[in-house]
Amino acid sequence: MRQLCSQVAETLGLVLSGECADDLLQSLQIVAVDPAPDASQLLVTVRAGMPGETIDPDDAMERLTGIMGKLRCEVAAAITRKRAPKLIFRVL
Repeated sequence: MRQLCSQVAETLGLVLSGECADDLLQSLQIVAVDPAPDASQLLVTVRAGMPGETIDPDDAMERLTGIMGKLRCEVAAAITRKRAPKLIFRVL
């Protein structure tokens, strides 16, 4: 389970920082990926990447929701499971 969460965190971090043309999404940092309640659904905690930087959590959630399909596709390609887990985001 820990390996899956680590793979998902790494993949999401790469996608958000490099493959995303949105400045707000590029500034997000993956804090943690945890089973919620199991590997079929993962809770992804993100925050503003720079110390002292603030972001609007509602705006960040809206933008993350807008690219959810891409994120799940990237996660599915990176992990070795039949189904990509559902991703639930929490913005700090």
